[in-house]
Amino acid sequence: MPQDMPGAGGAASRRAGRGVFVILLALYVLILYPILRANRYYMDDLKRALIGHTGWDSNGRPLTTLLMKLLQCYDSALVDLSPLTQIGAVVVLAWAGAMIARRYAIRSPWVAALVAFPLGAQPFYLENLSYKFDALSMSMAMLLALLPLIALKDDRRGWWLGVLAIFASLCFYQAAINAYLIFVLLEVVLAQLHGEELRRWTRRFLARAGQVGLAMLVYQVLVGIHIHGWVKQKAERIHGLHDLPLIKGNVIDFCGFIGSSFNRHWWMYFAPVLVLLALLPVAIGLRYTLRVRHAHPAWVGAILFVTAFALPLAALLCVAGPMLVLLKPEIEPRVLVGVGALLAAALIVMQAALRQWRRSARWVVGVAGMLALGMCAIASAYGNAMGEQKSYEERIAARLADDLAELGAAAPLHAYLLDGTAGYSPPAAHVVEQFPLARALVPIYLSVDDMFATHNFLNYYVPELVDLRFRTDSVATQRMTAILAEACTVPVARRTRAYTLRLVGDTVVVTFGSVLAQRCAGGTGADASLPRR
Repeated sequence: MPQDMPGAGGAASRRAGRGVFVILLALYVLILYPILRANRYYMDDLKRALIGHTGWDSNGRPLTTLLMKLLQCYDSALVDLSPLTQIGAVVVLAWAGAMIARRYAIRSPWVAALVAFPLGAQPFYLENLSYKFDALSMSMAMLLALLPLIALKDDRRGWWLGVLAIFASLCFYQAAINAYLIFVLLEVVLAQLHGEELRRWTRRFLARAGQVGLAMLVYQVLVGIHIHGWVKQKAERIHGLHDLPLIKGNVIDFCGFIGSSFNRHWWMYFAPVLVLLALLPVAIGLRYTLRVRHAHPAWVGAILFVTAFALPLAALLCVAGPMLVLLKPEIEPRVLVGVGALLAAALIVMQAALRQWRRSARWVVGVAGMLALGMCAIASAYGNAMGEQKSYEERIAARLADDLAELGAAAPLHAYLLDGTAGYSPPAAHVVEQFPLARALVPIYLSVDDMFATHNFLNYYVPELVDLRFRTDSVATQRMTAILAEACTVPVARRTRAYTLRLVGDTVVVTFGSVLAQRCAGGTGADASLPRR
């Protein structure tokens, strides 16, 4: 079976692989360019660009630290190397796509490129590519997670190298393990499609389970015990059988997040295509069951029958993978690496089935092309929203810094206290309305609800002032409550379209919108005589 023989086709296969790589790289430029054009420091990038702090070791990602240090011949702090890291990320993804084409013997470079494209082009992966410091390591994790299935031989040496590759993938980015789980199920479907002996493919499936199990065990012993802080809280697993209902809740939350990320029109267009892709493994499984049921006991046939219907559901659950057994999993676009693997695997099944059944590959091109066009459209809208939001908040923050400097010249200022949010710029708000996923992808850096990003963002503009909301102890909370209450009784020191400033002692209260006015309805606050801008 050529699909199961890495490197099949010799020199011709290698030439085709180079063609797939070039085409995929060109396609990924369509996804990456809007992000590079927006050129916005994304979440953790804010802090790393300011002080060069790594922080990956405490997150259980030591190889990410090593990679980034090697890239810049690390001295004492990281610096921003983008877009080198983001370009490197899509090069790695294109390389993985070329390996997929060779592994599954997809002869047409264009078909192979379109089939592998969702790995890094799917909408949730846009967040991964937006990280200037993390994009490369996240894509390396994806490549390493798939390596045992798309490049290594199916022998003892390949098995141990696969364990090492999975362990390295976990040390780069843990969520990439879900791509491995999905491609293991892909192996099962393809084995059934080509009529492989039941004993052979079940033995290989068990070997894959042992492979990932051993890698995760070694990771937990060597690396996982060193994870601490916020990450450890988010990685806490369920404690016993009494917590099993939480898994159902996690499944609902993950599926709900994915479902709410797109509006009903997008689901109207793409749901039929996704249902078609989900039904193909069912059809393959039922055909295989009917073919082998006479050679095995009845209970084996019953299991195969149930498995045929369960495989698409199992693949969907693998999108979240081990995160389903966590007490409070972090549900963000960046952890849904498995969505791209699931789409790519479904397209691989489609092209393999059509070839096996001697049908035209045009259906694969049509379905994969439709998905690719949708991904490119979302990426462009996302990049435009990011760029507009960046300009919008930078203008506000720059003006705020000037106003605080002017107020500080009259009376010494020690701290600032944010109240409310600057919200989205009008173009970004329109994108969020049409593409709900953009709400999760485009962060607001001037918002009282996001202490981490807002604190780091304002350190670019007012590093000399203390951010009162950055402390969360009870004493700080009581002091903030008292300051906000007193702000209702003091005059406005400065007003702009975006915010108002009020001085309470040596602290300036920065209010976005009408939040304070609503809180202090009926109060005695009055505007100062300074002109409005």
